Amino acid sequence: METHRYTHSRAVAVAVVALVMATSASNALAETAPQRAAIVVAQAEGSGELTPRYQPVQEQPKGWYNPTYMFGVTSTVARSTMVPALKAPLFLLTVPLDIVLLPFAAIGGLFG
Repeated sequence: METHRYTHSRAVAVAVVALVMATSASNALAETAPQRAAIVVAQAEGSGELTPRYQPVQEQPKGWYNPTYMFGVTSTVARSTMVPALKAPLFLLTVPLDIVLLPFAAIGGLFG
């Protein structure tokens, strides 16, 4: 009777080890498959010379008008790291102030 228990537990242990080995082997194959595909694609594409995939974005030419002065106080409050509950009452002050200063800001944009 004890021999049967020993054989049964040995069979279970062998099955567990085989399952662990099969799982680890499939994970290792899954991790290397995309790498192998990338290497094959890279070798098949051309002469082996590296070229950038995306071309750099060209700088935009500087415009003749600078609109950053328009509603400058309001945009500064909007970009600040202040608590949003404090920003709302400040907008009640900054928007009318920016409307009053709008003609000066429009002229300042021509020189800035």
